[in-house]
Amino acid sequence: MTSVEDRIVHSINWIVDQEIQQEDLKETLKKYVAAQSAKGFPFAELTILHYQMLNGSELGEVIPVAAAIELLVLSFDILDDVEDGDDDLKLWMQEPSVALNASTAMIFLCVHVIRKSKLQNKEKAVSILLDYALLAINGQHMDLLGHCRTEQDYLEMTLKKSGALVSLACLSGAVLVRDDYPQEIRQYPKFIGLIGQLNNDLSDLKTWEGKNDLLNRKMSLPIIYLLHLDGKDADIIRAYYQGTVEKEELLGKREQISKLIIESGALHYTEIMKKVYQQQAKSLLDKLDVERKYIHQLSDYII
Repeated sequence: MTSVEDRIVHSINWIVDQEIQQEDLKETLKKYVAAQSAKGFPFAELTILHYQMLNGSELGEVIPVAAAIELLVLSFDILDDVEDGDDDLKLWMQEPSVALNASTAMIFLCVHVIRKSKLQNKEKAVSILLDYALLAINGQHMDLLGHCRTEQDYLEMTLKKSGALVSLACLSGAVLVRDDYPQEIRQYPKFIGLIGQLNNDLSDLKTWEGKNDLLNRKMSLPIIYLLHLDGKDADIIRAYYQGTVEKEELLGKREQISKLIIESGALHYTEIMKKVYQQQAKSLLDKLDVERKYIHQLSDYII
């Protein structure tokens, strides 16, 4: 871990030790954070980056806020996994009732920590957090309903669900410095979230092990492409999503389906859509009147 990641982990553990009284809940939160640490702490890092980018100087105060925001996003990840029920390998999926209570604690910890900070505009940061968290919840509900059967519907859902969480982190860091932050910060974070989800969509279709959107009848951009393919090749996928084909039959034709995924252009199409939004994000980043080193750091999030 980098020194920033070390400080984030230290802050999270400090927050948990200070604010949680029940010992088992304390240890549960810490083990969930440890499990999540393999993915890094991008939301906390984005909060800190936007704070420093606008010349915020109280780093010691903003790191606990960033850590709290990472806890909030982890709570959303846990809720997402429990609601979807599509990844039994996750630690919290072994104890869903405990995980639901832990996720509730993380949500309230986040608001509590921000309100206890000494940073200016902390109440505006809380307002941003609540607005965008609710937007993400709306997006998650759209996802759970499984009604996103077109490209437009899926992109709208993802911009709300994933885009809102990235926006929450970036805007919170910005508003803690000043009210008149660059308006581009209201736009490019949602594209960062969308690009991240498209990367997940591509990854989930390249393996049959572990989490797989196709096996779980989840919608993703490449799957929507496959469901709209002309001809008989994709009939088994359509039938599986309609419930007239069982998982065992689908797995029995795994090689045929893997070949279809590659040759149909579903992955290539998703890569093209990703590049469209990468370009939109890059154009917005280029308009930011900040030190170039911050532009370079933000560019790492749109790969």
